[in-house]
Amino acid sequence: MRNGLRVALVTPEAAPFAKSGELAEFCSALPRYLTSLGLEISLIMPKYGTPQIASLDAAVVFPELAIPLNGMRAKATILRAEQKGYDVYLVECPKYFLRENIYGPPTGNYLDNDERFVFFCRAVLEFLRQASPSPDVVHCQNWPTALVPVFLHSHYREDPGLGSVATLLTLHNTAYQGEFPAESLALTELNWDFFRPKSLSSDGKINFLQAGAAYADLVNTVSSTYEKELLSRKNRSSLSGALRKRRKTFTSVRNGIDGEIWDPEKDPYIAANYGPGRLDGKAKCRQDLLAALGLALSAEMPLLAFVSHLARHKGADILAQSLEAIVNLGAGVVIYGEGDERFRKEFQAAARRFPGRLAFRFESHPVLTHKIMAGADILLIPSFIEPSGLNLFAAFRYGAVPVVRATGGLKEAVRAHNSRTGSGNGFVFADYTAQALVRAVGQAADCYTGRPAHWRRLIEEGMRQKFSWEETARGYAELYQKALKIKRGG
Repeated sequence: MRNGLRVALVTPEAAPFAKSGELAEFCSALPRYLTSLGLEISLIMPKYGTPQIASLDAAVVFPELAIPLNGMRAKATILRAEQKGYDVYLVECPKYFLRENIYGPPTGNYLDNDERFVFFCRAVLEFLRQASPSPDVVHCQNWPTALVPVFLHSHYREDPGLGSVATLLTLHNTAYQGEFPAESLALTELNWDFFRPKSLSSDGKINFLQAGAAYADLVNTVSSTYEKELLSRKNRSSLSGALRKRRKTFTSVRNGIDGEIWDPEKDPYIAANYGPGRLDGKAKCRQDLLAALGLALSAEMPLLAFVSHLARHKGADILAQSLEAIVNLGAGVVIYGEGDERFRKEFQAAARRFPGRLAFRFESHPVLTHKIMAGADILLIPSFIEPSGLNLFAAFRYGAVPVVRATGGLKEAVRAHNSRTGSGNGFVFADYTAQALVRAVGQAADCYTGRPAHWRRLIEEGMRQKFSWEETARGYAELYQKALKIKRGG
């Protein structure tokens, strides 16, 4: 692998600057690990109005770029902030990005998200065509950046600086594809020849993610199981059809966990540090969490946690339907995250109904997230769709035994506990129903209370799991080389 390969990592979010979900954690870790391999990384994202971005020592590098948009010219400013080993470039346009949320409030998405992210994709390319030197590879994330490969194939095809740039598109979560009315095509300044099935068109709408999947040199997702699910003939979505059409250039790289951030032996946020073979500290973390949340549980009652974006594809609906039965099993529950307004109301009502047994926090903060991982006995991940499952990796590392639905990356990583032998590393259910979730929670609760030796073995087995970011970074470095080879006709 040639050192000095230049990669522009384009993303709508990156921790700690702006975070909505797991993508932000991915874009926080990947640049650091890639630079350790000798790659030159630039991270490009919108300049939102978050305190974390405001605290950056960012200098203007391009005061005013003219951005083609819907037959007119919008304006963007590009700023640069140095990070440890790489640069962050911020695309500033108050009209589009100086807002409270990344994609929209809990009640729904911003109505101009099509315009916002068409602008962002064009601004990225207008910046890169004037920057020197040009990147070798542009690595795009999810639907908000998926038009970058389309624009490189069209508007910038003959550009001397960008014409040879390869593209990789990573599908972190296809539950969100960026679907907008056909009229949104005018924003892109593409002609109607692009608006066809398995390209930009899906069920009469423009589909950003599908468009990127059609035009990127290489596409990947974040677990081999999710890759298979997307390619399956049982999946009749338009996006899956586009991926099957290019299956030879669709692959997967499993996500890793950032050991610098997620390490119970050194974590400064938790009440006591601990590790494999030394679990006394976890009991102290549990007591600290119970006190912080106002929960009253005896040592014999397991504490369950759901730490996630509150949305149906994360299983929030079947969790809401299961809460009474779970509490009746003798368990306590903490629900933590932001998301849909519907679930905020349901979980707030549940917390009022089960005081001392159920706590709900509609927020997202790293300190409490770490405290929950360290203090919980069980982590619930009842997802309808779960491409990877970064929370699963954190749960393993912090000794929270997972209860998961068998889908995507969860199915790949969790082996069901065998009540006879004690083998396995978690509890698994298949059907997407509240009844199946409650049965799995019941199995976990029975093991917690009735089989302490099995339970300790489950914790120790999980803490031994290795989901190395070093391995993940090497996988992406190889994909960059493959994308370049494809771009050059190899």
